[in-house]
Amino acid sequence: MKELSLPTKVYLFAIYIAGMGVFAWQLNQIDFDNFWMLVILSLLASLALILKVEGATNRSHYTFSFLVYGFTFALYGTPEAILVITISNLVEWLWNKPAWFIQLFNTTCYILVMQAAGLVYELINPEHIQVSWMAVLAIAVSMATFNLLNHLAVGVVVWLARGENFRTSGVFDFFPLMLDLTLLYFGASLSFVWSYNYFALGLFLIPLYLIYSTLRVPALERQTEMDSKTGLFNHRYFMQQFDSEFHRANRFDRPVAIIMADLDLLRNINNTYGHLAGDEVLIGVARVLKQSVRDYDVVARFGGEEFAILMPETTLQQAQERAEGIRKAIEETEFVVPTSVTPIRVTMSFGIACRESFDQTAQEITHNADAALYRSKLGGRNRVYVSTRDSYLDVGKDPDLRDLPLFSLAETDPAIETPSSRSLPPRAGNASQAIEPNESDQPEIPAGKPHRSNPGVALYIGGLALLAVLSFALIFPLTSPLQYFSSPTAWIGLFVLSALIALAEWFSVDLYFRQTALSTSAIPILVGYLMFGPIGVFVVSLVVAVMLLIKYRSPLSRFFFNFSNHLLVGTLCTALLLAAGKPYFEWNPFIQFLMSLAAALLLYSITTWSIAIGMSIDLQQPASHIWKEQYSWLAPHYIGFGLLGYALLFVYKYDGPIGLLLMSVPMILLRLGQKQYIERTKETVLELSRKNETLKNKAQEIVELNEGLLEILSEIIDLRDPYVLGHSRKVSYYATEIAKIMKLDDHQMELIRKGALLHDIGKLAIPKDILGKPARLTPGEYEIMKGHVAIGVE
Repeated sequence: MKELSLPTKVYLFAIYIAGMGVFAWQLNQIDFDNFWMLVILSLLASLALILKVEGATNRSHYTFSFLVYGFTFALYGTPEAILVITISNLVEWLWNKPAWFIQLFNTTCYILVMQAAGLVYELINPEHIQVSWMAVLAIAVSMATFNLLNHLAVGVVVWLARGENFRTSGVFDFFPLMLDLTLLYFGASLSFVWSYNYFALGLFLIPLYLIYSTLRVPALERQTEMDSKTGLFNHRYFMQQFDSEFHRANRFDRPVAIIMADLDLLRNINNTYGHLAGDEVLIGVARVLKQSVRDYDVVARFGGEEFAILMPETTLQQAQERAEGIRKAIEETEFVVPTSVTPIRVTMSFGIACRESFDQTAQEITHNADAALYRSKLGGRNRVYVSTRDSYLDVGKDPDLRDLPLFSLAETDPAIETPSSRSLPPRAGNASQAIEPNESDQPEIPAGKPHRSNPGVALYIGGLALLAVLSFALIFPLTSPLQYFSSPTAWIGLFVLSALIALAEWFSVDLYFRQTALSTSAIPILVGYLMFGPIGVFVVSLVVAVMLLIKYRSPLSRFFFNFSNHLLVGTLCTALLLAAGKPYFEWNPFIQFLMSLAAALLLYSITTWSIAIGMSIDLQQPASHIWKEQYSWLAPHYIGFGLLGYALLFVYKYDGPIGLLLMSVPMILLRLGQKQYIERTKETVLELSRKNETLKNKAQEIVELNEGLLEILSEIIDLRDPYVLGHSRKVSYYATEIAKIMKLDDHQMELIRKGALLHDIGKLAIPKDILGKPARLTPGEYEIMKGHVAIGVE
């Protein structure tokens, strides 16, 4: 608190006083008839705060307490929500023991913004009518008010205390803002479910564990990438990023530079002031480095006092200017350490290298930068040296490097185009959509060998379309389609459902391989199948196909495939209800539950297998292999989609189209969780893919090398006996031909071929005068000659 500026302290105390005043005023208005329910909600909110998830940075975290706050506010009102907020934050204070002024600010800030949300609700829905569009609008606007004011209040205190504006602090970044808002909306929508059926609440809470698990991924991933002392990236992560950036730079002929930096004479600091002082200096230097680079540069601690900076799209001149700026910043920085009365100063030496030609390797560039750093140390320290093709230059003595003959035409002409896009095979999709290309991320296909779609694919799509249309035409007259639209609200419900599907498809999350996409549209699609009969099936299928056509600008054949795929699944779901003999809502809840699961499994199995078969025809690969690799892992997701589809049908039964809008909140939450997980793991998956490809290439190189060694060895054997030159090759050829006639498998034939090449290897142990003797061998010499067989076996 002492380190805070006067404006920060004034702001904090203003929030404290106002928040405590609102709490005292609302305390008298709490309805304690719901005492035990408030106790349970306070306990849940406290647990959510204690078990909060650390975010992608050490300053961010995610908590599900907002879900409880939104639920309490919508169910009971502002005073009760303020009470739950106060108790839960007090419990977190006692449990985690954060600084008192921080926790008090959080608590009083929540109280104030909740009071503001309550005033907005009263303004929109003063009669507190729950079953009306006014209630939904009031909750939507009031929770948005709570969220925006809370982020604004936090942003102001960060600005005052740290000097970071809203953009730098990230307080209004899209993901945390939307996550908090979605949790508030989700909690508020659960209050409607609670009003109808307590036990149904469990169905709606199923996605929360998935979201909780996926939100933990950034923090867990960051722990394996970060240096614990300085908060910078570690050596392993830096090399991974450099390797990836180096390959990108080579592919598109772009500049990339790295800076190696070493803290001068850290040993003297440790010996004079102690190792804790040395640690403080390392942390301070790391802070200066992070503040001196661009957002997309990678700063890492290599170990000890050595650091590295990866600078994509950076020429040698730009890198030396940045390094010189960092050097001066560190030279001018004073480091306060507890073991010194006066602040201490340090210096740093730098070495720079950049990509200069196509024949360089990432390791060579790193070595060049390290060598330049070594020259900087030898030159007297506190210097910047750059590595060029032929020499190492001291920037201090030759600061103008513009005349250096740098490689890469693209460095001086950013308008040079990257390699043109190539024809690509059909793209896989999830069980709620087909595959659409994302050209920027597609795997590279060798130039001159464009992929041509197999004509069998067109026949396959035509057959699938014919099957879907015939099935639909058969079912349509048997179901009395208009019975599903006996009230005007049903048409509104179908319209709302179509809008939800369109939005879900538009904001689907791209996955790793072949650009498969994961979408939450399966949830409203299931409702369309089960709720609105054949008309709903037709509309839902059309909306999905049209959205994919617009989003990915795919060919017309893929539109027919998508439409036919979903039309077939929907027709089968309608046939399932027809065979059962009753509409969906005339069955008991347990049967409805089973039907929702059955429809989800139909959607999953038919769409994934139809895509896998199409890809199999086109790529000439087994469909089972494609399905197992691309889609088998999605099964648990579609079980969850079936449960959420049942929940959506449940809400529609009681609240109609408004219920569908309310249930869009958990869909948004699920989509945010999917995106967070995919974004955080995509780089890992791509890195594994690259490594697998490298290992495959290395393995092929080893095979070729071994084959060459075998050939050379067989020639060496024959050269020792000139009378049988080429003998080993001929034996290998005839042995292999005999193996083919015997119908041996490929592995056995390969062993025979190699064994035949080396069948005379024992001759290497026979003295040359015996092996090449022009006259008849003596009995003793003959015995030695016969021994080459046993030696060869050994």
